[in-house]
Amino acid sequence: MQPPMNVPEVAFRQSPLPQPGFEILSLESLYQRALAAPQDFAGQPHRIHFYNLLLITEGQGEHFIDFQKYQLQPGSLVLINQGQIQAFDTRSQPKGHLILFTREFLDTVTKGIEVQLFAPSQFVCNYRPCFQASAEVRQALEGLLEVIAAEFTQPRPNNAYLQLLFAALLTKVNEAAPQLQHNTLSKAHTQAFERFISQLNQHLDRIHDARQYAARVGTSYKTLNVICKAATGKTAKQLIDEHRVLEAKRRLRVDNLQVQQLASALGFDEASNFVKYFKKHTSMTPNQFRKAL
Repeated sequence: MQPPMNVPEVAFRQSPLPQPGFEILSLESLYQRALAAPQDFAGQPHRIHFYNLLLITEGQGEHFIDFQKYQLQPGSLVLINQGQIQAFDTRSQPKGHLILFTREFLDTVTKGIEVQLFAPSQFVCNYRPCFQASAEVRQALEGLLEVIAAEFTQPRPNNAYLQLLFAALLTKVNEAAPQLQHNTLSKAHTQAFERFISQLNQHLDRIHDARQYAARVGTSYKTLNVICKAATGKTAKQLIDEHRVLEAKRRLRVDNLQVQQLASALGFDEASNFVKYFKKHTSMTPNQFRKAL
């Protein structure tokens, strides 16, 4: 059996801003950098530890996110959460803009606006990471991106001004995005759901009991299930299993580990239990999944 491909982990690098956490570049420049490197890092699956926002302006192609491929065309908007695995289409090379930003920058910018674009949106049943902007929204986004790019490339960019522009950009993207099901929840239930997903991301390797998560969220097990079903159509236990399997798939792609090592890392006492669990949810063993990739 061939060893699994080692997929790079990509962290956010320093930007020229007084407060790092934001960068904008063209997809063309990304392709040039990727294809000039010893290995095409952008075209191969890689896990990011920040957020990506793409706007496609010319050409067609596809974008790979967590083992799904999404078709791209002019006006396509793509949102990638931190922790997800993605790959760019360095063969078709659709043109457009790529914005990278950290959680801290996103939190700062969204304090005064109402947007529900990123975490925990990928857990919501009607969430789509790729969607089409109308001609009007696309024109507005391209205008904002032009102003952002001009300011970003200044010798001393104005960080406060960029934050205002970025808030306006997110507001327009939010107009184009499909309405998420969990947006219909009350504010208290939305916050509880987001706390649950945050706890799930932090403790997935060692906590697998929905009741323990309910206690950490500060609600009852019954209420947590009601909230999860309203937001996703699934119970808390189903979400735990779904995310646990997804993380196993990611690590099978990202980490060069034996199945026994991966089982231990994901909180399984025995490798055989992990193999049974994985096969129950995917109809494949971990090694079969790895070969299929």
